[in-house]
Amino acid sequence: MRNNDIDKAYVSPYDQFLFEFDAKHEKSASQEQEIKKHARISYLRDHAQSKDAKGEIWESF
Repeated sequence: MRNNDIDKAYVSPYDQFLFEFDAKHEKSASQEQEIKKHARISYLRDHAQSKDAKGEIWESF
């Protein structure tokens, strides 16, 4: 590894502390709410339903 290369495997002590803290403590009610909200958003994004399945937008062409 050259001197100007970035060590991409480096984990800071702060990141290590936060990872261990998250592993030891349960999530708060607001964190659970955020997780549920973003899971719903991801589901709706990945499973989009078209409202006009007939393709009415193309009828005038």
